[in-house]
Amino acid sequence: MEIILTHDVDSILQPISHVLKRRKRFKIKDIVLHALKLRNLYNNIEDILALEDSYGFRSTFFIPVALFPLDAIEDVLKEMVKNGWEVALHFVVEKCQLKSLIILEKEMLENLIGNIYGVRTHMLTVSDHILSLYREAGFLYDSSYRVEEVGKYDVYRLNNGLIEVPIAIMDADLFGRLKMNEEKAWRYILDKMDKAEKSDIRFFTILFHQESFKMKGGRLYKRLVRYIGEKEYEVLRCIDAVKRWNGSV
Repeated sequence: MEIILTHDVDSILQPISHVLKRRKRFKIKDIVLHALKLRNLYNNIEDILALEDSYGFRSTFFIPVALFPLDAIEDVLKEMVKNGWEVALHFVVEKCQLKSLIILEKEMLENLIGNIYGVRTHMLTVSDHILSLYREAGFLYDSSYRVEEVGKYDVYRLNNGLIEVPIAIMDADLFGRLKMNEEKAWRYILDKMDKAEKSDIRFFTILFHQESFKMKGGRLYKRLVRYIGEKEYEVLRCIDAVKRWNGSV
């Protein structure tokens, strides 16, 4: 089984008032450092890169154009692409003129880092119409569906020609929707991975949001990366899996 590691980047900075309302998620020391502006608890991109690099892993980061100014992470994005990570678009659905917005955001991101091939819808609010617009905009793949929605783990082609990379595990489901503690979530992850492997699933896609990296729950990503390394799973970016499935590699 091959593991696809992905991250959504919904935010990179929050005021101390936002942190204090969620203080139970963080260590007291980290809250103090954030308040003193010695640490940014919501920008963990470089920490994740360093963690993955220590195992020789490369992942896919889904980056929004409409949620925050890209200037703050522009240099980091360029460096991560240079060093082998993938950047894809994290599209935020709005009420009208979706086609134009998709094209505008894709072009803006490509002007920063070069060609992008994939997209994931913010909040996973995907639809057949949006997927068809992604295809028209020139995307090769989407990764917005949970495996429970589509009934399959492996990469497959949608009716409109777009390739889908279904999500097997998402941190926001475990800790937000299902209200699991870290140990229960850990057992859930291992059980799901084990069942998938025994069912001869080829690709298993994991989503952990980058801003959760220092939060309760999100901190589990370090343990998960170590486990993947110990099990000697091969780790892929979304584009790697798409190319292998499509026979390009």
